[in-house]
Amino acid sequence: MNTIRRPLFQAMARMSAGAAAMLMAVSTQAAVLEEVTVTAQKREQNLQDVGISVTAFGGNQLESLGMTSSVDITQQVPAMQLQTFTPAFTIINLRGISQNNFQDNLEAPVAVYVDGAYVPSMNAINGQLFDIDRVEVLRGPQGTLFGRNTTGGLVHYLTNGAVDDEVNGYLKGQLGKFGMRALEGAVGGSFSDTVRGRLAGRWEENDGYTESVTPGIRDAHGADGYTVRGSLQFDLSDDLLFDLRLTRAKDDDVPSGTYSINFADFDPATGLGVDAPGRLTDELEHASSIEGGYSREMTSATATLTWNLSDTMELVSITNYMDLDKDYLEDAGGGLFFFPYQNDSDFDTFSQEVRLSGGADRLRWQTGAYYLDMTTDNEQLVQGMAILEESGALTDSARQATSASLDSTNWSVFGQAEYDFTDQLTLIAGLRWSDDHKELDFTQVYAEPDAGIAPSQVFDIADAPIPGLDEIDYDDVAARLQLNYITANGALIYGSWSRGIKGGNWSIDPLGAIAAMNPANLKHDEETLYSYELGFKSDITDWARLNAAIYYYDYEDYQAFSLAGLTPQVANSDAQSHGGELELTLFPTEGLDVLVGLAYIDSEVDEVPDVFGGTVEAEFPNAPKLSINALARYEWSMLGGTMAAQVDGVWNDEQYIEATNSQISEEDAYLVWNARLSYTSGDDAWQLAGWVKNAGDEVYRLYNLDLGLLGIGQEVYAPPRWYGATVTYRF
Repeated sequence: MNTIRRPLFQAMARMSAGAAAMLMAVSTQAAVLEEVTVTAQKREQNLQDVGISVTAFGGNQLESLGMTSSVDITQQVPAMQLQTFTPAFTIINLRGISQNNFQDNLEAPVAVYVDGAYVPSMNAINGQLFDIDRVEVLRGPQGTLFGRNTTGGLVHYLTNGAVDDEVNGYLKGQLGKFGMRALEGAVGGSFSDTVRGRLAGRWEENDGYTESVTPGIRDAHGADGYTVRGSLQFDLSDDLLFDLRLTRAKDDDVPSGTYSINFADFDPATGLGVDAPGRLTDELEHASSIEGGYSREMTSATATLTWNLSDTMELVSITNYMDLDKDYLEDAGGGLFFFPYQNDSDFDTFSQEVRLSGGADRLRWQTGAYYLDMTTDNEQLVQGMAILEESGALTDSARQATSASLDSTNWSVFGQAEYDFTDQLTLIAGLRWSDDHKELDFTQVYAEPDAGIAPSQVFDIADAPIPGLDEIDYDDVAARLQLNYITANGALIYGSWSRGIKGGNWSIDPLGAIAAMNPANLKHDEETLYSYELGFKSDITDWARLNAAIYYYDYEDYQAFSLAGLTPQVANSDAQSHGGELELTLFPTEGLDVLVGLAYIDSEVDEVPDVFGGTVEAEFPNAPKLSINALARYEWSMLGGTMAAQVDGVWNDEQYIEATNSQISEEDAYLVWNARLSYTSGDDAWQLAGWVKNAGDEVYRLYNLDLGLLGIGQEVYAPPRWYGATVTYRF
């Protein structure tokens, strides 16, 4: 294989291997086109020989490119988008597939893993991007080999563990606009010949970029929290390795609320909405009748045991426990009317995976089992005139409390085999049988003190007139069948068929409208995805690499989220989509690196519950038909060190940002670009960088809720132009 060496990716050479790792660079002074070893199929392979649509970044490559958040990564991954609803609530979208939903009991169709362990809550996946070994993004169903069935794909964050014998580490400080200040660092090394350790942490504060127009209410969309990680690695014997990683994260009363709100009165003469008095006139403003806030505490522990049974057989065990507490309060009325919404949740998760792999001659195989136990306790309270009140009056005292406790267990067994018919032709086949059991305890209590209505229970799912409404028992099979063909010049052509599955769940409705009108709509069924993909990977010259894939998705009972009236609801519908991705990496001259990506998506969902009743046909939300990402970086020697200048960005076509494709959710095409200038000392110990993000000050939305029955739409806007400086010292 031809390789080239360019300065931008020299940092990739220091990326270390791990048993659970999916991607690593293995050469010194590595470039993007350097030979890459992957374990995306849980065994070591050259990335260009793996028939999966994968984009990955090594930790030191992220440092060189100035990627400090998941948003930065998203902008350079074709067919990937990221939305946020609160400062720590993150929705990941791959090929238009996501759970565009803020309900805490739901799992996303795009799974997130940290150090080999599944992260089930979307409230727990932000804040991972520091002291990172690598990040990998796999598009398409990944149900046969990974520990939790997913239909959209997965994102895997692998942190720097205790793998180095020599003492090493770094210290980094950041200052930026909106009062941003951050400090992070790490130190690691060996305690003895058989024991190593590492400690890393990050603290960040900023005042928020969404200005409050209400006196006494703080600006929103800021940050105030920290994350600490510790890891220990023990060589129990020459063939037995034990790795323990602990994480503690906390966000403390981060200001939150309705970040922006559009309000319209209905004009009966024209049938159209007109601007109402009190409407916010700036996208980056928010109003609130109360002081909202978001707090989160998370503890996670992952233990990995790797046992080399022989030269050809390996046993891996991954055990994880996670506890997460979240408290959230906002004024959903945006100051126009009194409508506070409170949501407190407690998540407890335990998972265990055991995997055995081996092979001989032309056959490679692996098999394993997986267990997941999750408990979610959720309390929601809504208050104000937006509630349908029993008295018929419109008073601020009406309130409804929702209590939901969900217990979920999953068992699965899986296996995959690869057989080389020839040196050029390989067959891959995999299966996973999965069994889900879920139980929901769901009650609602209503009160209206001003009308003399004492608290009383209005719904209990256990008493619903529909048998089995409070339980889900579901088992199914995920499958993969694939052919790989290596051409005479070393290019890979692959074709795959996959069957992805995702279990059913409930819509936990804080207003009680579903329970009152049709309790059967509380529960939605499992979804099934049939995926057909054709891909191509090639080093077309010694200075260029081209990877491409096209796909067709056929959904049965796609889980579509929308607000039916004021009610968050997931409904099942058939859906289809097709599209493709292209990734091109170029090194046209010494010191210049260019990355270009392109994605195309065309989708259709047959029936989505509409805001005003009935159903509508719609496209996937957050799925622009065309998106283009690009990065150019040039570096040169200067003052005994290295200067580097970089420009990168992404252009997204027009799209809808909620499932009903309502007019208020239509987002015009937009371009976001960033710039960075850095100087690194000759010994690589010091680096000073200045950066600006969203340099064009583009205004665009990340999230939208169409509360059409109230005449309002809640909106979350992306950060405006943001600039700052970073100083890093490495030892």
